[in-house]
Amino acid sequence: MTDIEHTEFTRKYVDLLVTVWRDDDEQRRLLADPTGYATAAGLPVAPGDVVVLDRSELEHLPTRADVMSSWNESATTHVLVVPATPLIDTAELSEAELDLAAAQADNNTNTNISLCLFAETA
Repeated sequence: MTDIEHTEFTRKYVDLLVTVWRDDDEQRRLLADPTGYATAAGLPVAPGDVVVLDRSELEHLPTRADVMSSWNESATTHVLVVPATPLIDTAELSEAELDLAAAQADNNTNTNISLCLFAETA
């Protein structure tokens, strides 16, 4: 992926996480069809590729490298990391905060993918 594609992936991934964590109906849609949901969210899923959902609890916030490594684990299977328990309180997030988190997460490949950045903007 190019830098622009990485930035776009990060933004869409963060949006997907927050949407799923905020809305039980969205979570059900994700669980029912991870491939279709990821595709609809704008993540890069080629025709014939499969998205496998990883709902395991994390020991630490994932970095962008962690998420990208899982996503690109194989040529045709993508692992989408969406912990079952939200890592942040999503109730008070604005669209501006979502954009800021995605941008900040993408500016440094060693930065946690996003989610602790919201605390800095509140």
